Amino acid sequence: MSRQEIIPQAPSLAKILAATVVALVVAVVLLFVAVLPAEYGIDPLGTGKALGLTDLAKAGEKSAAAPSADGAPVIAPVLVQSPTGDAPTYKNTFIAQPARYKIDSREMVLAPDEGMEIKYNMKKGAGLIFSWTASTKLAYEFHGEPDRKPEGKGGTDYYESYDLDDKVGKDQSHATFIAPTTGIHGWFWHNTTKEPVTLKLVSAGFYDWLSENRHEKTITIEPMDPK
Repeated sequence: MSRQEIIPQAPSLAKILAATVVALVVAVVLLFVAVLPAEYGIDPLGTGKALGLTDLAKAGEKSAAAPSADGAPVIAPVLVQSPTGDAPTYKNTFIAQPARYKIDSREMVLAPDEGMEIKYNMKKGAGLIFSWTASTKLAYEFHGEPDRKPEGKGGTDYYESYDLDDKVGKDQSHATFIAPTTGIHGWFWHNTTKEPVTLKLVSAGFYDWLSENRHEKTITIEPMDPK
């Protein structure tokens, strides 16, 4: 008895087209029944409400727009896709401020082994753009002391460090800073050399007041706006 070779038959064009149409229909049904209600709150068929899917979209919008627990603005941008294919929208990219930003430009000389601080009293979400340069490397730390300390830290010398180099040091730093908490934020510089070091600081940002801690004395200083 001869052995017959079985050759698989390719599906016909009609079957391929039929399968494609079925897949598209299923995709469209899922889009209107589940995706649009759950992701964007769009519910043309009423199925999203019946299945509780529109609540998911409302919860997402509420979490993106609501302020944090302490009433301060949300500072994390959220990308929201457009259901119609238009350009997406970024929420939480603008943080309103109560008054004009302040500009400060000053030059200081640190004696050998002298340390000093410049601090800004900022609200959560307030921004600060700064550049500082020094004639030689300075050990430094950029840190903050929140008005509302974490539980268990009340009454302590609690602070949070943002940028630290107390070993090699730097002779310059340039950045944009967004205050993560309401409180005072700024630098401690330390001249570890045996020669005086000239330090120049330029900043622009939103803050209530500016202070200097030097020679074991803290004073409030006026911004030196180079108008």
